[in-house]
Amino acid sequence: DYEGHPTMCEINMSTKKGGNCHADVTCSDGNKREYDNWGGCAHTVTNNFTDPGIGPFSVTFTKKDDDCRDGLCGPILALADVGDYHAVDVEALSEEAQKNANSATLCKVGCDAPTPESEPNEKNICERTNTFNNEGIRSWKCGMPAIGQNYGPGTLDSQGPINSAGYASGWCGVHVVQYQKKDPAADPAKDPAGLYHLDVAIFDNNQDQIGQVLGAEAPAGKAVPVTSKLPFVLDVTAQNVDADPVSFAYSDQSWAYADVAHHCNFGAYDSGNREGDCGFSC
Repeated sequence: DYEGHPTMCEINMSTKKGGNCHADVTCSDGNKREYDNWGGCAHTVTNNFTDPGIGPFSVTFTKKDDDCRDGLCGPILALADVGDYHAVDVEALSEEAQKNANSATLCKVGCDAPTPESEPNEKNICERTNTFNNEGIRSWKCGMPAIGQNYGPGTLDSQGPINSAGYASGWCGVHVVQYQKKDPAADPAKDPAGLYHLDVAIFDNNQDQIGQVLGAEAPAGKAVPVTSKLPFVLDVTAQNVDADPVSFAYSDQSWAYADVAHHCNFGAYDSGNREGDCGFSC
């Protein structure tokens, strides 16, 4: 369910009568990218592709004929950015998912985080979509993380390439905690109790932290600069009263805390602070 879980992509694989190998990938943009040009649609031949959503990946069919009721089966899926081509045994995971099909603990294909109950089954990320029909078609579906995204605390953590500046470029994130004024009546020019304070953390496209400030004083309308491994400073600005939005500026981008295009999500004040997240191009 990549539509409900934007960190994940859906990968479909199929064969027909022992040949006609096919794969396609769909991520949260909804664009399906199909891969039919296989160098060798044959037993144990590894075919490599590069997809803009999941990066370089490979598919290998490891079983044939009697093991498959005629044809090819036993696909192994591997992504370069997930454990340096960590082997995902699609058939074994599909069988495990089928055993648990009636279980309330099953983590459906493409979910963005495992429940503790589903972790022993490597989070049930794959399922068999066609065992063997009259046309001799076998097919499977897996949910895998998009480049730089994570699937819970397990092995399926996509780590995209790091540039010479030490961060993964693409779509970065910012997490903000805004602390309410300890004394709204205090003169902010003389007493820090009359100021908002901010914790700000910046994450790169791999969701790794690359910059942070803690407890920064935030006078109304004055930007708090946050440096990081990024080439530009991220400015975060609080305003006068609790209802006012927090605003952001990075390079030629600027937005406020309710901006949909920047995927912002801020909560209400609770126990003296509120926090939220936004994304931006980096």
